[in-house]
Amino acid sequence: MDINCDLGEGIAHDRLIMPYINRCNIACGAHAGSKDLIIKTIQMAQEYGVDIGAHPSYPDRENFGRISMIMDVKELKQSLQHQLEMFLEAAELCGAKMSHVKPHGALYHDVANKPEMALVFLEVIDEVCPEILLITSVNSVLFNSFTRPNHLIWPESFIDRRYRSDLTLVPRQEHNSIIHDPKIAQQQFLNLREGRVQSIEGSLHAIQTMTCCIHSDHPNSLEIAKAVSAVNRSQ
Repeated sequence: MDINCDLGEGIAHDRLIMPYINRCNIACGAHAGSKDLIIKTIQMAQEYGVDIGAHPSYPDRENFGRISMIMDVKELKQSLQHQLEMFLEAAELCGAKMSHVKPHGALYHDVANKPEMALVFLEVIDEVCPEILLITSVNSVLFNSFTRPNHLIWPESFIDRRYRSDLTLVPRQEHNSIIHDPKIAQQQFLNLREGRVQSIEGSLHAIQTMTCCIHSDHPNSLEIAKAVSAVNRSQ
C-alpha cells in the first residue's frame, strides 16, 4: 500500500520519516514552508527515492491552514497558482518531477465537500499541471462529481485519524479524534489495506483507498511511520 506524509512544514524529523514512506506532500509556503525548504525537502526525497507532490493551502500561516477562509475566487486562484508554480520551479531546479498534488487542511476538506470549491481547485490544476495525479478523501465531491481518469485521482485514508460510520473524519477538536498509539495506528493501516476501517462507534466499514496518510506534525509520527512500514514491507 502506498504511504504518504505531509512534509516541508518545518518539523525537525522530516529526514527520519523519509525511509518509511512512498510519497511526500510538500508545503508550498502558504500554511508553512518556503521555496528554500521545498528545495531542501525535494533533495531529501531524491536521496530516499520518495515521490514528491505539492501540498497547497489557504494562505494562512497563523492557523496552519486548518481554518476555512472566505476568499475572492480570483485571489484564491492566484494564491494556488503561485504555490504550484513555485513548487514546479523548485522541482526543476532539483531535476525532479512533481508526481501529485494534495491540498492541505481546510482546503483539503473544502474541495472534498463543496462542489464550487472543487471546481475552482480543478480549474487551477488544469491550467498549471493538467496531467498531475490528485489525492483527495474518500467519498469526496472531487472524486465522485468530476470526470477525470482513474489514474489521475486517488482516494486516500488516514492512518492516524479516527473515522465516523459515514467515513468522515472525527473533527480534531473532538475527544479521541487522533490515534496516538503506534500499535493502534498499525492496526488501522492493516484494516485500510484490506479495504475497511473501524469507526469510532466500533463497527467496520468498507472504504476505498489508494494511499494512506501520516501527518508529520503528529507527536508520534515517526514511531507510527516505523510501525506501519514494518507491516507494509513484510506482508
